[in-house]
Amino acid sequence: MPPQSWNEETLNPPSTPPRKEEPSPYQVMAPPDYLTNLEGATHELPPEYPVYYFFYGTLAVAANLKRIIDLQEEPRLRKAKIIGYALAKWGDYPALINGEPGQEVSGYAYLVQCEEEAQKLAYYETNAYRVADCWVFCTDGEEPSEALGKTFMYAGDAKALLEQRFDRKLWTLQMGGKLG
Repeated sequence: MPPQSWNEETLNPPSTPPRKEEPSPYQVMAPPDYLTNLEGATHELPPEYPVYYFFYGTLAVAANLKRIIDLQEEPRLRKAKIIGYALAKWGDYPALINGEPGQEVSGYAYLVQCEEEAQKLAYYETNAYRVADCWVFCTDGEEPSEALGKTFMYAGDAKALLEQRFDRKLWTLQMGGKLG
């Protein structure tokens, strides 16, 4: 037996369709083919560089960073943190993995100037790490105090790291026989 709030019309609706609601003002403003007709679009994407990279291990040492991206002077590193991440050990190296909400990892931020610098950093990190977007919070009291940025996260099995399972053969393969 249906609940008392139901009536005959609810169980057997009329054959006429319901009245169409007024369109959203956003639908009125955009032409019908707005999302599919991109030919001749003049919208420019924001530039990718410069962009802050968050470092937490060997790249957080200014002398290492200078050598790796071939800078003339020591780079300016800013004290920073990211939230929602954790560090685990991958052999002798720290590896950034997803953490609990609110969990913080402290490190440093560096403003990568161009694609060439980013490629040198990725080469140094090997294929054991992948570039990931993150929100960088600078803790040095200077502006900007936060920015959308990038970091290197462990590309392997984070659960294995947490369980302290380390496979030396896999490590050698991922490192490509080179050390940082």
